[in-house]
Amino acid sequence: MARKRAAMGYLAATLADLRPPAAAPDPDPALWSMAQAAQWLIAAPRGFAGQRRCMVAALHARLTPLGEKLGAAPVARALDAMATVPRERFVCPMIEELAYLPMAPDIGLDQVISHPLLAAVLAAAADPQGGRVLDIGTGSGYQAAVLAEMAAHVTSVEILDGHAREARRRLDALGYRHVEVMRGDAGAAGRFAPESYDAIVVAAASASVPRAWLRALRIGGRLAMPLRTRAGAEWITLVERRGPADFRRMALWRSRFVPLTGSAAAHSAGR
Repeated sequence: MARKRAAMGYLAATLADLRPPAAAPDPDPALWSMAQAAQWLIAAPRGFAGQRRCMVAALHARLTPLGEKLGAAPVARALDAMATVPRERFVCPMIEELAYLPMAPDIGLDQVISHPLLAAVLAAAADPQGGRVLDIGTGSGYQAAVLAEMAAHVTSVEILDGHAREARRRLDALGYRHVEVMRGDAGAAGRFAPESYDAIVVAAASASVPRAWLRALRIGGRLAMPLRTRAGAEWITLVERRGPADFRRMALWRSRFVPLTGSAAAHSAGR
């Protein structure tokens, strides 16, 4: 462990020596890719706020196709939220220098913090606009924080006790008092009252949407979730509830998430 800390301390010190002065222009958004990760890290601003700004600029450039499907406003609201949330606080301090790269760092227990691009797509698709949000799969708490910047209240459910505790601690420390982190199985029968949420975001993939979550969505509400096709592809999919039994779906973005677990994985709705 001490050796790992020393290695990451060396990385931070090396980047500090290599990075441009504060007055230097931001790197080209096209540089934001894992293929050019080293170059981006060196060209990025020294502070996390500047790195966050550069990440959001790169996301804006890449999400044009999403804006054509959803409209520009939901994408802009999601990116405004991500411009506020300190992503470095949701990863292990040993790798905080990597927080704004286009990657999904491991957070332990076979889980990762969502890739920034996929976090943006989920937030834009849900687009709560001040409503009540159900966030399923808290993980590090990053997605809950992004949604909290867009919503009046967020209920975030995490099946793993360790992640639930850590996410609650992080969110409390950052002042997200309107985020409630619950430890438990989000697929448990009767857990959520019918028509109780304006938006639902699920950060785990399944072949279909559990019926209980569809029932928990208010009329006019939006559910965003990665769904697998019969051919094996996975897409972040928007489900809009237009009426009591009227659900409209739109595949938005190719994705790769951890699989859904708990009782919801065994009791999902047919397509």
